[in-house]
Amino acid sequence: MALIDTYLEATKLVEKEYENEELPVVAGSFPEELSGYLFRNGTGRMVHHGVPYQHPFDGDGMVSRFHLTGGKVFYSNRYVRTREFLEEEKAGKMLYRSFGTNLPGGFARNFMRMRFKNAANTNVVWHGGRLLALWEGGLPHLIHPDTLQTQSRFDYDGILQNQFSWFDQLINPELPFSAHPKIHPGTGELYNFGVLAGKKQRLVTYRVAPEGKAWPPEAHDLPDLTFVHDFVLTEGKKQIYFITPVAFDMVKTFAGMKSPVDSISGRKGHQTLIWVVDGSGTQTYEAGYCFVFHFANGYEAGDTLLVDALRLDDFPNMAEIGQPTEGDSVVAGATLTRYTIGMKTSTVQEEALSHFQMELPSINPGYSGRPYRYVWAMGADPALRQPLLHETIKVDCQTRQTLSRDFYPHIPGEPLMVPKPGGAEDEGWLLTLLFDMHQQKTRLLAMDARTLEVIAEAALPHALPLGFHGTWSEKL
Repeated sequence: MALIDTYLEATKLVEKEYENEELPVVAGSFPEELSGYLFRNGTGRMVHHGVPYQHPFDGDGMVSRFHLTGGKVFYSNRYVRTREFLEEEKAGKMLYRSFGTNLPGGFARNFMRMRFKNAANTNVVWHGGRLLALWEGGLPHLIHPDTLQTQSRFDYDGILQNQFSWFDQLINPELPFSAHPKIHPGTGELYNFGVLAGKKQRLVTYRVAPEGKAWPPEAHDLPDLTFVHDFVLTEGKKQIYFITPVAFDMVKTFAGMKSPVDSISGRKGHQTLIWVVDGSGTQTYEAGYCFVFHFANGYEAGDTLLVDALRLDDFPNMAEIGQPTEGDSVVAGATLTRYTIGMKTSTVQEEALSHFQMELPSINPGYSGRPYRYVWAMGADPALRQPLLHETIKVDCQTRQTLSRDFYPHIPGEPLMVPKPGGAEDEGWLLTLLFDMHQQKTRLLAMDARTLEVIAEAALPHALPLGFHGTWSEKL
């Protein structure tokens, strides 16, 4: 797999950090009205002092910033200086277990090591005048929006300190804060959650005021320590969680026998529970066995909930994702599936909205939790049988039509939709990173969100990993 090997080798270690480096615009021109800040987060290195990470979610977080102004692009990047990052840099070796990587040395070095590395590598959010680097298993990190310097670990004035039993605090002194918060488009409140292991397995939910003050968390007992990565928030403030029958084996994980991800197993034949949480309590509905990393959107229509999920038939084998072979079907590609939930009838219906395989979806943020029409994502037509998502796609959820822009052999990242003020739902720009296989460097692309036409490209000075998720802000 020459193309995949090229990408993995070129992006395994980012050694240089830049600050406000003006990027050359190598094609087209960036519209002057596209003015603001794109922040992205992802792994900055997949090798740690000579030891390779075993999972794509493990690498140390690196926040990148693209300041678009006057048709120019200024680029900065900086590792998140977490407590674990600093300790390991000082020691010159790996000191902490990660989501998918145990410490070298086998069982003896990993037995009962219950402190896992906060990689701070999954997302970045701008809310309440703060820029936070997020990782779903621990605290956020406060990042200076201008310099990208790590200012502190952030617990919302103690709200994220574990107040459950002494045993719970022993396992997790701090509460997890997921990498997929949702900001209510009407109130500006931020909603989020975390999955907490302990004497009981819990889903802990949070609400943060627009100015950044958090309310005390609410806890919901889980049937098992399942893997919940994302959720939906509707305009009516209903929180929708898919509790899939996919769970961690705590005993094997804490005993050091397996990394957390290697301990995950699915229970085929079991139903997926759909929790709808609001001020009146929790309603539960049942759907077929599946796994979901990400949701595109969801909204209320009278007594019906419509939830658009990127549905996988099972939890993906991460070893196969890391080392796909020629002729594989699309790796880790999910099907955009609409779940229609009858709240009065307690029925759930499923319908595929596109035959394309896709991940890392984006919508016009003004339509979050509201009736909407368009989804943008990384994707691929499974008929092409390429092992990577090498297309940027646009799905019309109304007509069920899919528009695609194929970048093969280059690899695009998450397309972030930046709406044009006062425009229609699909009027605006997509900002995405693209790994150039020929130059073995990364480019920033601006695309027309309506047509998927590339209108501008800026060249980065190095191969930056495409990363996971990002956010856009017109001003800081």
